[in-house]
Amino acid sequence: MYCLKNIDAAKIPNDIVRRYLELYKFIGKNHEMTEITERDFSTLVRRTVEADAHHLGAFIGVSVPEKRAKRLLAKNLAAKTKEERLLKHLLEAFMKMHAETETFELMSRELSDLLQFLYKGVEHPARLRYAESDKKPSAPVSLLSTGQKTKREALENLVKSYKETKKRELFEEGFIATNFYVDFINLRPFRTGNELIGLMSLYVLLLRGGYACFHLSSLFEKILKRRDTFQKLVKEASHNWNEGLSDTIGLHRFLLDVALEAYKDVHELLRNYTFDQQMNKSDYIENTINRLEEVFTKADLREAHPTVSDSTIDRTLRRLRDEKKIRPLGKGRSAKWMKLYPNKKKSIHEQLNLKL
Repeated sequence: MYCLKNIDAAKIPNDIVRRYLELYKFIGKNHEMTEITERDFSTLVRRTVEADAHHLGAFIGVSVPEKRAKRLLAKNLAAKTKEERLLKHLLEAFMKMHAETETFELMSRELSDLLQFLYKGVEHPARLRYAESDKKPSAPVSLLSTGQKTKREALENLVKSYKETKKRELFEEGFIATNFYVDFINLRPFRTGNELIGLMSLYVLLLRGGYACFHLSSLFEKILKRRDTFQKLVKEASHNWNEGLSDTIGLHRFLLDVALEAYKDVHELLRNYTFDQQMNKSDYIENTINRLEEVFTKADLREAHPTVSDSTIDRTLRRLRDEKKIRPLGKGRSAKWMKLYPNKKKSIHEQLNLKL
């Protein structure tokens, strides 16, 4: 809790302020995002949740083969191993977080319950408890030991500190969430799962703080791609934590950049979504194929058009095959397709399916 206790001493550099200004232009349009995608919002969120569960699992070292993990999360398949069970629990927890973002309230009991839920049937129940206090009878009085007899009490005080800091409204929501995260992972309140619970806490606090981009863009996909940088910044932010001298600005800057990238991804998704609604879906899928590499998969089309049904995609592929514009390379779910014509840039009239 030293980060939050000493947050008043933080100096926000100019480049962070510039990021705030850019970020809050997007946050101010959050309502447009939900209005435009209202009909398919739950479908789009489900896609994001599946990606977050998969990538967070990979980040913490869940060793489920990628193809199996994606099928496990996308289909209602039964888990065969403890690690698969953890992935399915992650999916359920993420879905609940997205559904209850507006009413979520951070409490120590909620974090303990989350630990119990995620690791049920994965870890021995004895491991799903609070850790022993670091305080030793002969140890000198320190910031960590003062007034805190157990890790449960320390976590309760950390949550209280978060709420008090948030109530003052002096700092940006993401900055407060970043400081809470660094405090939590250094406090290590539980016997196991602290890294995962810390990341899940950061996730829901960002959502609750207005970072609505993470409803439609995977936070953990972006963090996983920058794993080394993220871990380096977390380590730097934790330096001198026990002395109350840690600096979380670098980690906060990283998360702001990730959020800005996510909002730009969402902007592109909304643009494509609007076209999907206005144009003939089959023609739009064909236009996407024109922009893909010479060899592509059905999964590439699903990624570009998450709200278009499989039957529409299949119908378009069959039509283009019959027109001898593409041909299949193999059979089955993972079959690839090859274009039989060179990529060429279409005119604006062709792209919009206009007849002149």
